[in-house]
Amino acid sequence: MDYFLLTGFAREISTMDVIGIIVGHIIFGFALTQLLDWSWLKNLMSDEDKEKMLNGYNWKDLLVDSAIITVVIGFLFLLISLFL
Repeated sequence: MDYFLLTGFAREISTMDVIGIIVGHIIFGFALTQLLDWSWLKNLMSDEDKEKMLNGYNWKDLLVDSAIITVVIGFLFLLISLFL
């Protein structure tokens, strides 16, 4: 039943609305990143732990990270295709 509500909503929204929503979210995310104080992130790990983590990073970790990014991008395209 929820699918029919979503497709009914998708018929009422235009391409410009979807583009406006996406651009608005990007602008909001950028502004929020600039406004918040992120200095506490530096203190989460010591320098030795950072070096150990970077030295232990291998091609399998890179493969997993790229797979996660691919799934997220695919999910975004799925959401966009529902509204177009």
